[in-house]
Amino acid sequence: MSKKILVIEDDNILQKAITTALETEGHSIVQAFDGKDGFDKIDKEKPDLIILDLIMPVKSGEWVLEQMNKTGIIDKYPVIVLTVKNDITSLNDCVVRLNVKNYLMKSKYTLEKIAEKVKELIG
Repeated sequence: MSKKILVIEDDNILQKAITTALETEGHSIVQAFDGKDGFDKIDKEKPDLIILDLIMPVKSGEWVLEQMNKTGIIDKYPVIVLTVKNDITSLNDCVVRLNVKNYLMKSKYTLEKIAEKVKELIG
């Protein structure tokens, strides 16, 4: 069964690669290229899962997570944070302060790992 996935990522090449990989798995993809647009699309699109970059223009991924926590929707939508940040302090901040349960470091991810994580979280 097709699931709707919101991919919030400012890098066009990575956005296209993730979109193609997940569409191949049968999912419907909604794209956003900055945090503000991405957050607005959460309410409008009601995705089954969100893939979120942390470092973006306009509003950051951290801002999106802060808004999701403030509005109480953080537990309603599974989020996979995809980040270049790999220091313990940043990751701890994501997990503890921003309530992130799933993240992949861009330096260690593959499209297959993303697809596996999506399948694990929403089937």
